[in-house]
Amino acid sequence: MSELTQADKLIEARRIETRLNGKLEFPENSIPEEFFQPVVEYLSTMTDAPLSFLNCSVLMMVSSVIGNRVFVQVGSQKLKVNLYLLIVANSTVGRKSTGIQLARKYLRLLEDRIKATSEAQNTEAFEPVKFIMPDSGSLEGLIEIMREPETITVTQRDGKDKIQHQEPEQKTVLNSGVAFYSEFAGFLDMVSKEYNKGYKTFIIDCYDGNDYDRQLKKEKSLIKNPCLSIFGASTMTQLLQRVREDDKHTGYLQRFMFCHVKEQQRPLQSLIQIKRPDSDTEELVLSGMENIYQMARIFQAEDKPFSISYAAGEVYQSEFDFDAAIIAHVSTTDKDFAGILQGYFGRLDAMRFKVALVFQVVKDTDAGILGLVISKESMRQACDVIAYFQGNVIRLLRDEFRFTPFERNTKRITDILTKNGGQLKKRLLLQRSNWSAKEFAEVVETGKESGLWEQVAVKTVSNKESIVIRLCKTTN
Repeated sequence: MSELTQADKLIEARRIETRLNGKLEFPENSIPEEFFQPVVEYLSTMTDAPLSFLNCSVLMMVSSVIGNRVFVQVGSQKLKVNLYLLIVANSTVGRKSTGIQLARKYLRLLEDRIKATSEAQNTEAFEPVKFIMPDSGSLEGLIEIMREPETITVTQRDGKDKIQHQEPEQKTVLNSGVAFYSEFAGFLDMVSKEYNKGYKTFIIDCYDGNDYDRQLKKEKSLIKNPCLSIFGASTMTQLLQRVREDDKHTGYLQRFMFCHVKEQQRPLQSLIQIKRPDSDTEELVLSGMENIYQMARIFQAEDKPFSISYAAGEVYQSEFDFDAAIIAHVSTTDKDFAGILQGYFGRLDAMRFKVALVFQVVKDTDAGILGLVISKESMRQACDVIAYFQGNVIRLLRDEFRFTPFERNTKRITDILTKNGGQLKKRLLLQRSNWSAKEFAEVVETGKESGLWEQVAVKTVSNKESIVIRLCKTTN
């Protein structure tokens, strides 16, 4: 690798600062023109939800339709298109669960459409196609849905005699699909129950796509080729009430992509301003999804992995190297934070291939080809999308997921000061903190020593002295 010139280093430094502190907007221009852009544009006429929510919705719809029918081999990893994606919005942002509702709606309509087509064609041995995981409140229930049939013992009577014999269990296997949680807080509560012990480990195993084999004393559960996706929505308050400090450092939370919207991005519209569904466009959406599903089945019959073009590999390697540059930059001032970022970046790195694979299947469907190669364009677009999610996780880890007493307390003061232009009279700050005078004094002193804010004396209009707490310029 050639040495960077001074100009190159300056450009890279600016890119790093932009990624770490820049304004986050979903890269609309990096979404494929095939299927994605027209569908998002159509959905945006029927809701005032943020466009990032709608893009996430279409991404999860398409990845669920493709399912475990395609994969890309990257080193020793066999990556499928399953994704864990969480929409997080502040309380001032409306339509938090709209993306969830839209994805569920169209996947349900596609299930019904495929069923009706198969029945009309009198397809023999028809097994219903499912993209949506049934609601299950337990780990046992989810495993039961996804596991392979076993050999069971059947007892029959012949007069007074009982005759036992072995036969295959009759059950429908749903090892590929998406689980929806419009209130993700409920899901977090569920996985924390004692009877769901091991749920988070199961989520990690399923995300990696490896066969899952659980042997208990009296039963064995085998899940082959799992492709479980999770799509949820939550307010920031609900999420912070349930995510613990330990979760920041586990592979469980690291496997989620976060779409975080802090403020309302589009003007809210009344019910008469929002357009009704258009039957012709609805048909185009469903037929497009069905075509993607059928193409994925053709790829599945080929039973071959997608490969990565040389040019796509170069695009990916450049992004991988940029990740390393970001970590190196952060480590110069905060090694602990750099270490946490490293874990999340590693997971997002693999997601580049997953998203690129989704984009490539959609493009191959539109072109009607069986290329089995991820192009430079698909990888470039995927890297841009993952850069958005990367920026979100940086901001969440730095500004929101603060769980130690020090971090919680200083964030509370910082938020109050930020809402008031970066400074506030000390007595007003005490009132709004709702702490005792002693607690408040301890937090203020700690923040001063840490360089988060400063305490200054200013002259009022009446020439009296007032004590003001002011954020330091280096505070994020």
